[in-house]
Amino acid sequence: DLHNRFKRGARSYTACSEPRCFNGGICKQALYFFDFVCQCPRGFTGKQCEIDTNAECYEDKGFTYRGMWSTSESGAECANWRQSGLYSKQYNGQRPNALKLGLGNHNYCRNPDKSSKPWCYIFKDGFYIGEYCSIPSCSKSLTNDCFTGNGTLYRGIQSRTESGNSCLKWNSPRLILKTYTAWKKNAHDLGLGSHNFCRNPDNDRKPWCYVLKDNLETWEYCDVPKCSTCGLRQYKESQFRIKGGFFADITSHPWQAAITTLDRRSPGKTHFLCGGILIDSCWVLSAAHCFQERYKVHEIRVVLGSTYREKKEEDEQVFEVEKYIIHEKFVSETFDNDIALLHLKPKADSLQCAQETKSVRTVCLPDAGLQLADWTECELSGYGKHEENSPFYSERLKEGHVRLYPSSRCTSRHLFNKTVTENMLCAGDTRSGGKEGNLHDACQGDSGGPLVCMKDNRMHLIGIISWGIGCGEKDVPGVYTKVINYLKWIEDKRRL
Repeated sequence: DLHNRFKRGARSYTACSEPRCFNGGICKQALYFFDFVCQCPRGFTGKQCEIDTNAECYEDKGFTYRGMWSTSESGAECANWRQSGLYSKQYNGQRPNALKLGLGNHNYCRNPDKSSKPWCYIFKDGFYIGEYCSIPSCSKSLTNDCFTGNGTLYRGIQSRTESGNSCLKWNSPRLILKTYTAWKKNAHDLGLGSHNFCRNPDNDRKPWCYVLKDNLETWEYCDVPKCSTCGLRQYKESQFRIKGGFFADITSHPWQAAITTLDRRSPGKTHFLCGGILIDSCWVLSAAHCFQERYKVHEIRVVLGSTYREKKEEDEQVFEVEKYIIHEKFVSETFDNDIALLHLKPKADSLQCAQETKSVRTVCLPDAGLQLADWTECELSGYGKHEENSPFYSERLKEGHVRLYPSSRCTSRHLFNKTVTENMLCAGDTRSGGKEGNLHDACQGDSGGPLVCMKDNRMHLIGIISWGIGCGEKDVPGVYTKVINYLKWIEDKRRL
């Protein structure tokens, strides 16, 4: 009876009675022998669907990487983990737990020993040695999936062209007669290998790849964006201290704009109006109160790249304005919603407006969730007056260093009972001692200019210079439009 029960159990037991197939694969019992076949879903292959054909980068340190990358950092092809020459190695495809470690009858990069990244064995000088693979990290790929310069150093994972075609692998047999392939002597240095990621091995104007078109091999430029340079600058330490701050060079504040208006009585002459901030090639932010006179569009000019307010400079760029938008809820009595957006008019021969140079560059807008600590040191800049009672604006760009006040110190009580709303923030020079007249602060004429703070080695626009009580008064902060409250407004208006 026991024997019969055992036989009945044996007959009902099949190769698929235990879990065999990974990643949603369906196990099928072989007809005439005790074995199984896995039907793998799209994107997976291998005896047990253990190989992820779509994995283009590794997460964390790559312990769970199961993709098909098979090139080492030196450009060598990985050895098969079941290669007989690896039997004496600790990690090979014959280990009892090989499948669990991702090893098997293949040569794909893995990290079975929890090293710092996936690796493989390569054959070098008569020996098998371990070497890290050239596969990119997912975190680095996501943050670096854009190119700088012309993209010769681009090592991201974009693999589609501008027309939407999928790139061919650089080691595709169809490319064997092409100049730039994974078989080229310096392929590793050029970023080429057993992958289909966009590259620029020939110093073209941007990354490209080979594609198949009408069954013919050709090439196309890739759909890879150029990396943003917002908030980057060539900062120059100022040597000239003045009342209210320091003289500065425009390369330290390349997003600073000077907004002027045409003199209605003297054609060709302009008057300085306010500061502005370049946030995109054709868009400048400023303060709404600067435009209360409702100037006609053709009367306004925006000057970028200028250290001096009036002196014409070689690197400056001057633009007419196509339109300007004042916040629809701006309150002139309190300066609530004190923000305006100017759309520059592109030059006749270009769709672009501002051209990036060391003197002209956009500032970064903050992320919606950005939170900076109280008393964070930030910078303001502008061409405004040195002191409240001065009859003249500064002839040269100035900068000041101030700290963000906590909201508890940014109230009507601290600002002579003036209205302070949730759309405003305060910043001021918190130093004690010395001459009070030398405290850094914005002043008349600086309105519309930037308050920027460092985040991730880039300058982010935190505030727009709005209003204050005097200039550089001790323990009295300046008041700024809180930019983070207007990100959606800026985005919506730019789409109009």
